[in-house]
Amino acid sequence: MLDVLIAGAGPVGLWLAAELRLHGVEVAVVERRAAPDGRSRAVGMQAGTLDTFATRGLAQRFIERGTPVPTGHFGAATTRLDFSTVGAVHPFMLALGQSVTEQLLEEHAVAVGAQVLRGQEVVSLTQSPDAVEVVIRAGGTHRTVRARWVVGCDGTRSAVRQAAGIDFPGQDTTLTGWLADIELDDPLTAPLAATGPAGSFLAAPIGDGVHRLAGLSTATMHRGTGEPLTLEEVREQTRTLLGRDLGIRNPRWLSRYGNATRQAARYRAGRVLVAGDAAHMFFPAGGQGMNLGIQDATNLGWKLAATLQDRAPDGLLDSYDTERRPAARAVIDNTRAQLALFAAASPEQIALREVWSAALAEPQTNRQWARRIAGFDDPVSADTTPGAHPLNGTRLAGLALDAADAPTAHPLMHHGRPLLLDLGGTRTPCLADGVEQRAVTVNTEAAHAIWRDVTAVLIRPDARIAWAGTDTDPQRRAADCLTALRTLCR
Repeated sequence: MLDVLIAGAGPVGLWLAAELRLHGVEVAVVERRAAPDGRSRAVGMQAGTLDTFATRGLAQRFIERGTPVPTGHFGAATTRLDFSTVGAVHPFMLALGQSVTEQLLEEHAVAVGAQVLRGQEVVSLTQSPDAVEVVIRAGGTHRTVRARWVVGCDGTRSAVRQAAGIDFPGQDTTLTGWLADIELDDPLTAPLAATGPAGSFLAAPIGDGVHRLAGLSTATMHRGTGEPLTLEEVREQTRTLLGRDLGIRNPRWLSRYGNATRQAARYRAGRVLVAGDAAHMFFPAGGQGMNLGIQDATNLGWKLAATLQDRAPDGLLDSYDTERRPAARAVIDNTRAQLALFAAASPEQIALREVWSAALAEPQTNRQWARRIAGFDDPVSADTTPGAHPLNGTRLAGLALDAADAPTAHPLMHHGRPLLLDLGGTRTPCLADGVEQRAVTVNTEAAHAIWRDVTAVLIRPDARIAWAGTDTDPQRRAADCLTALRTLCR
């Protein structure tokens, strides 16, 4: 019997498989497609995802294949978001086709021991108290696989979610935009945007001579997602929205996309869980969909592994739902707001877009939204423990250390276990097996003021801060850290 069966070999399923293998979990991924999808699809890898890959020593593989983009957009606001302010180790968005992302993630997952089985799809499943029986179709034959847990990473039409009886409430498509991955006679060296009464237009190079063009035209935004998009329509829309057609030629992918917005009513039903697009869908504004799913998988991986191996305290696996549902809800809200700016047509709507563009010119507001779009600052449950530090529950990002072999905490997290950093000069006693410990000092010149009084910090495997302490006494510090550690493992 398998430990975990994952449905869907997209970025989320592949990353989850690799995270589970990090803890020795036996895992197989089934994918209904017989071969990888060569389309670009999601082309924005945010700084938050790169930071996550850096905690496993993988970020450079993706950076070598992509194109760094230092700024981003919020809807059709004319002021761009400055990613250099987010405090990340890699302060940029990476333009990289999803086909390349999937190739690199599959190579990683297979290298660490995951099985990836293509041409196989989930048909049905039945749960018992200690296992899930899954019927899988491969060609014209069916077989049954038993697994202790099943995770649906199989997209918005998830067969796993439906078979588990998890509702997917929300809103159907009411507006559509279009996108084209295409070559240009007049290539761009930086992102280009245009807005006006006719709609909104974005264009950016995504590598290998290909550009991603995306637009929302007030004249065509009520066309159905199933209506074919032609090269001539792309030329016409580009001329209308931008004023010139950029010498469009050789389309790689043409598509319409809608604003259907849904979220799973729960992320767990017994021994079945959902992640990524199987758990949420929304208007693709700001390149957040794949990145949100990667964070789902990072959050779930260590918790499911601990549950399988009887190391999890009560409620740990349930915290996957309570932590990730609000994160998705926040992205749903900001993509709806972005759509309002993209689709601005009336004088009032256009004025709103101009007011928001002016607001983003204020550095603090720009940084706040750059961090959110980059994948940081998603909602976290408040730590109500008396004297709790404001860092508790937040995501570690770009903490500079005075250590030649570890200038940040990322090289210390490749193992995927909790990490205790002693920053106080007097080493905190080792607390438990399975916890990495390192005595380091913070680079005070580079550190944010909030870190100045921190003497020790316990970091979860997904780079969330479980506890930050300020006590200078090593014994009291160890006791406080042990209390926090018991929320992660036993």
